Amino acid sequence: MHYKKTAQKTASGSTVLSEAGPAKAQGEKNKKSPLTISETILLTLFALVSVAVKQMLRLDLNLPGHSYVVYIFFLVFGPCYVNKKGAAAYMGIVAGIFAVIAGSRKGVLDILRFCMPAFFLELTRYLPTLGHPMVNRMVEGVLAALIMHGVKSGLNLVTGKPLEVVLIKFYPGLVTYPLIGCACGVCAYFMYGAVREYKGK
Repeated sequence: MHYKKTAQKTASGSTVLSEAGPAKAQGEKNKKSPLTISETILLTLFALVSVAVKQMLRLDLNLPGHSYVVYIFFLVFGPCYVNKKGAAAYMGIVAGIFAVIAGSRKGVLDILRFCMPAFFLELTRYLPTLGHPMVNRMVEGVLAALIMHGVKSGLNLVTGKPLEVVLIKFYPGLVTYPLIGCACGVCAYFMYGAVREYKGK
């Protein structure tokens, strides 16, 4: 969240920037307000595009997690742009339902693969930020990717895949998924900045 800044003098006489009280209060009020119709439509569109691309992006790259690039990107960017509680959870639920309708290999259980990372990111909104916004987006991307990797591996075991087969992609995924999540977080940060600049805010 970006607030208006005001200049203040410290005890040493130096000038620092601080969050303006009214702007911060208004930002917190908007954050707690329910999703509007336009925001709901936007998040729905993000979720649908993410799953649609995932269904089409089945390249033989031998890179675990590559087909989830768009979903992780929008999962970080969407709630950041809307900046309201419930945005990430809503995106995850819509994406999970759409994945099942689109013909998921694991049926209804596949909803968990999309919902769990979203629910976790929703919980992070109640935690203090880590400093620079780009760092927050990177951490969100990495965590979302790792959770998705863990859930996907668990679902593979539950649905009957042999442990040795699951482990073949599990260990490489511990490297590729965080890298993909980190890249998605950085892209989401710069996209958010570009959108704000375009809107003149």
